[in-house]
Amino acid sequence: MQNEISEKLKGQRASKNRDEVISLLQKQSAPIAVDDIYENIKQFNNKISLSTVYRIIEKLVNLNIVHKVTTLDDNKALYEIVKDSHTHHHYMICVKCKKMIPIDDCPVKELEKSIADKTGFNITGHKFELYGECKNCAQKHS
Repeated sequence: MQNEISEKLKGQRASKNRDEVISLLQKQSAPIAVDDIYENIKQFNNKISLSTVYRIIEKLVNLNIVHKVTTLDDNKALYEIVKDSHTHHHYMICVKCKKMIPIDDCPVKELEKSIADKTGFNITGHKFELYGECKNCAQKHS
């Protein structure tokens, strides 16, 4: 994965702040908000600003190093490192505790292909999220 990131960063100016953001994202098990990225990095790099983190994230999204996930309830953007350029994640999101559970396989891939074949539309991506209650929250109501 590090080689893929290095390849995508070729020609880009070296940046300690960018490397810190990438390193933090690589350690995350779930998508994280820019505010949280900033707060984590600020603990050991008090010179970084929130606007710098936003610019870095935007650049990493454009380079396909970071993937943006938007949650429905508050339309909040969360970010995660792209683990493999040929795959992407979809999530089940608990509306009670906000836990995000990754869906292993892409349930939209075949539908996307079918629609593209029927319409001739060149589909370049999609988003798919399911909302409900996780097992723990659902058990609290039983």
